[in-house]
Amino acid sequence: MSLSKFLKNKSVFLKNLISLATVQGLNYLLPLLTLPYLVRVVGVDKFGVLSLATVVIAFFIVVTDYGFNYTATREISLNKSNKKELVKIVNSVMTIKLFLTILSVGILALLIHFVHKFNEYALVYWLTFGSVIGQVLFPVWFFQGVEKMQFITVINVISKVLSTLSIFIFVKSPEDYFIVPVLVALGSIVGGIYSLYLIRKDFGIYFELQTRQELLKHVKGGSNLFLTTMLSTALTSSGLLILGFYASNTVVGLYAAIEKLFKAIVGLFAPITQALYPISCKQFQEDNDSQKQYLKKLISVMALIALVISSSVALFAPFIVEMFYGEKMVIYSYVLQVMMIWLFFSVMNNVLGIQYLSAKKLDKFYMLAFIVSGSITTLMNLILIPEMLIDGILYAMIIGEIILTVAMIVMIKGKKL
Repeated sequence: MSLSKFLKNKSVFLKNLISLATVQGLNYLLPLLTLPYLVRVVGVDKFGVLSLATVVIAFFIVVTDYGFNYTATREISLNKSNKKELVKIVNSVMTIKLFLTILSVGILALLIHFVHKFNEYALVYWLTFGSVIGQVLFPVWFFQGVEKMQFITVINVISKVLSTLSIFIFVKSPEDYFIVPVLVALGSIVGGIYSLYLIRKDFGIYFELQTRQELLKHVKGGSNLFLTTMLSTALTSSGLLILGFYASNTVVGLYAAIEKLFKAIVGLFAPITQALYPISCKQFQEDNDSQKQYLKKLISVMALIALVISSSVALFAPFIVEMFYGEKMVIYSYVLQVMMIWLFFSVMNNVLGIQYLSAKKLDKFYMLAFIVSGSITTLMNLILIPEMLIDGILYAMIIGEIILTVAMIVMIKGKKL
């Protein structure tokens, strides 16, 4: 079955795509409204402080997610008509997330105590940690799995819009920079609490203590994708983190401002890949010929979309940077242009790693490829950033993504996966 015909006959995919596009659109587009405002009001220096804190906390978000955004989605997708199994999955995932949150609090406390760079702005880091709480409470994976994303679309719209408006209302001077993480986290926390209420009310999922064996099953099931996602975060975020130790807050802020634009562009692909994932999981349960045809069509379509978007952004990068940050920042537009190479390979890696290897429950091979590329990228960041600063990040990121692509292709072809 061709991909176009498959998607055409799947109205569920289109509904979820619209819902996910709305959610992801708000996640990336609304911050774009506040970006120019924040850079101008709190200044590039304090924006750098906020950005570094966000990167550090992003690692804790990965820890508490533990790969469940994919593994739990997959399990719920395959068991959505079995309420008893759904209760087990939801309670196991939320219990594990609770333990991981407690662990994360302890680790952050140690970092703030022993690392001067973090201790200097301890309050900012603790307030930014509120985003971890919001992510833990918001079970997007459940609604993705049952393919009912419309249930939480409205919640996301309201919470994100209110958070954005609050920034314009309450942040008026450089001294107000610490308010930003509070406003960002509050929306997701309130939305998460309400979404858990919806799971209870509309799906009848009740609280039930799970056995140690059941919890360990989900810990084991999510371990490969957790390591992969952690390495992915290291691949994309270690550069800014390391830069924070070698450059001033102003330089960190300059790079972070451009990177925010890049991530917003990457976000254009998120609703497509997330809505495709449950379908890919089902598709790779079918016969081998159907799998190959689906994968070929998927690679062709996603490669074309990635090529068009990356080329267009690279061409208009100076205009885009000036529009958001002013004429003084145009000199850094080359950073966005080079990042478009990174974008293309990132999209291809999602298709090979998530839509194919993960959907076929071959997570360990995806993890192995990430171990190779993530290790090399982090090592290159450590070597290049002290001497080249921002340019060092760009070299390391692009080489890392290319290595990841090559590693997965070699494994898929070599082992005939």
